[in-house]
Amino acid sequence: MRKLRFKNRNGVLYFGYGDKLISSKMKYNNFSKNIIKNRVENGELNEALKIGRNIEKVPLITDLLNEVMSEKSARLKHKSMLAYKSASTDKIIPYFQGMLVSEIKPIHIKRFQDYLVSRELGASSINLCRVLLLDIFDLAVLSEYININPVRMVKKPTLKKEVKKIKTFTLDEIDLMLSTLHGNIRNFIGISFFTGMRSGELLALKWEDVDFTTYTISISKTIADGIINSPKTISSNRDIEMIEKAKEFFKMQQLETGMKNSFVFLSKKNEYYNTNYHFYTAFKKVQRELNFKDIKTLHTTRHTFASIMLNNGIDAMWVSNTLGHENLQITLKIYAHFMPKREKMSIGFLNKRYKNGTK
Repeated sequence: MRKLRFKNRNGVLYFGYGDKLISSKMKYNNFSKNIIKNRVENGELNEALKIGRNIEKVPLITDLLNEVMSEKSARLKHKSMLAYKSASTDKIIPYFQGMLVSEIKPIHIKRFQDYLVSRELGASSINLCRVLLLDIFDLAVLSEYININPVRMVKKPTLKKEVKKIKTFTLDEIDLMLSTLHGNIRNFIGISFFTGMRSGELLALKWEDVDFTTYTISISKTIADGIINSPKTISSNRDIEMIEKAKEFFKMQQLETGMKNSFVFLSKKNEYYNTNYHFYTAFKKVQRELNFKDIKTLHTTRHTFASIMLNNGIDAMWVSNTLGHENLQITLKIYAHFMPKREKMSIGFLNKRYKNGTK
């Protein structure tokens, strides 16, 4: 027979079976406990305790996960949902499959986090799992299936911070690739190298966003898995300068699709590209054909743009704005080591003013 439990919550007596307790609306003392015991024995509280009924079955973790994911999909952008879906299907569901929310204790959460660390997952991946689990068990508390969220009792795992070295191309390598590529692939790669635009931003670009009078590019959209969305952050909505080298590739691409008054890059079926796969595979293929030792991703074009600009003394704030970073600190954190170091600063304007000693 199940044991009747009592608990003191701010001086009020709560009672019930398992983790789900209900208020007696009486003070917590032995007299109140005896009253509850007698009423339970007489069957007077069967309705309150749901004895003999199956009104609210405790749900599985996966049941509440579906609710959480549904709620997130209504307010998050497609790209963010892809990350959450990965955390859900690849990590949470396989580990907690078939487990009730009421079965999970803090130790289970700790062991799950340890498991993720053992898989050598990064901090962002582990944090996504924690966010989902926090939401799941917050919902369980709100629904009165459990009393305490076990995730909140477990600290985030401490991970060693590994500084990843940014990989970039040299100008010689860029020239070699661009001399080998042709057509819209060459233009896509060239624009990527000389604007620092993300692939999704370039896929979503229309000719109406390209101004050959002011030589500016307006970036306000991105494409991910076929869905056109606004950029993830406010700073990603931006107007950037079209430098001379980028203009060269835009002009050549204009000959390809400019008369169609649509997307800058169109497939042979005159449709916009759902993903960057067409350009991604061509980009890797040309590197292999040229016997490059380290095959890099398309995103490396963005790193290369930033490194070339900073290494040649271009203003860091201009680079930051062009990349669409939220602030200069983000740019410097990633790319500061590309900036040339100066042993001595030449303060020319002061030397000129005070050279005669008149001031």
